[in-house]
Amino acid sequence: MASFPIIQVTEGEQRSLRLWDVLGVKFPEYFTKHPALLADYISNFETRPDDVFVVSYPKSGTTWVQEIVWQIYNKGAVSSVKQALRVPFLEMAATHEKLVELIHLKTLPSPRLIKSHLTYSTTPRSANKDDQCKYIYVARNPKDVAVSYFHFTDYLNLFGTDYNGPWEFFAKLFIEGNVVGYNVWNDHVLDWWKHRDDPNVLFLKYEDLHKDLPSHVQIIADFLNKPLSDELFSRIAKQCTLKGMQENMTSYTVDDKENTSALLRKGVVGDWKNYFTPELNERFDKEVLSKLKGTGLEFEFQM
Repeated sequence: MASFPIIQVTEGEQRSLRLWDVLGVKFPEYFTKHPALLADYISNFETRPDDVFVVSYPKSGTTWVQEIVWQIYNKGAVSSVKQALRVPFLEMAATHEKLVELIHLKTLPSPRLIKSHLTYSTTPRSANKDDQCKYIYVARNPKDVAVSYFHFTDYLNLFGTDYNGPWEFFAKLFIEGNVVGYNVWNDHVLDWWKHRDDPNVLFLKYEDLHKDLPSHVQIIADFLNKPLSDELFSRIAKQCTLKGMQENMTSYTVDDKENTSALLRKGVVGDWKNYFTPELNERFDKEVLSKLKGTGLEFEFQM
């Protein structure tokens, strides 16, 4: 029988979240009480040729991009149905007790729009190259990711995850890949970056969307083979700005317990400068960004 160890980092009274090690990926313990079921669900999930996966390392713009994709497929509709139900989160829809009651991903009608934070190697894919679905991966500069992730722990504590530690402790956990799960940021992003030229993969950067959202709405629509009229294109681009999404924030929660500001907080580039000391900035450059050298992947850190 497979073993699913729990990982938790402690330093005195400071403690990280408890993480399951499932399929070589770290998952937050609150995702499921049954890691074996989660492993089986992911390993045996059957994709369909018209599935669209929106994938990222957490806190990198997933909510933003999945809303753009949903509106492209639904002719610019602004829905009152919560986003977690419109674009199900694969890993949580698998075995999370509440979501299993609401979402039956395997029986949803096509085309299915699916959110995931899985690594490239664990993301479901068809064995038949002629039946490959599409994947949109969004990456964000790791300094802003770390800050956004740190604020996200306040929301996670609503679920009794009991993270306890200051920003400095969290930044250390982030570098080590022991924050809220999904391993080391570098490995996650670079594994998907290697497949950026695959015909069924679209690799986007958060900062580029922030700089020119309209052109990226068009890029996404073209990738999905979904022509947009001028009117529809303009409407989606307007509705998917941060302001436009905040006007419909109730659509982004699962239940009343969730904190909408955790999903749509600031939406800016460069917030990291309010948190990083010179020493921490130097450590990130040395232990995180140096891993990108020679890969061709670069990020903007302020605008």
